[in-house]
Amino acid sequence: MAFLDGNPPERLCMSIVDHIHSKGGEVQLTSRIQEIELNSDGTVKHFVLSNGNVIEGDVYVIATPGLTGN
Repeated sequence: MAFLDGNPPERLCMSIVDHIHSKGGEVQLTSRIQEIELNSDGTVKHFVLSNGNVIEGDVYVIATPGLTGN
């Protein structure tokens, strides 16, 4: 059985972040989305963050923490 070297977030997530960066993308951690603006055809126009910044891109990926509860 193989084991991962290093902690899971670094070992698993950093390779994804590195790949996104290698393609010219940007990863913003701990950014809160206030609003998702849509185009008339329903595609994403841009994100408005809680700090007022507007994020525009060709492709968007959103990851949220898992929910726990009953």
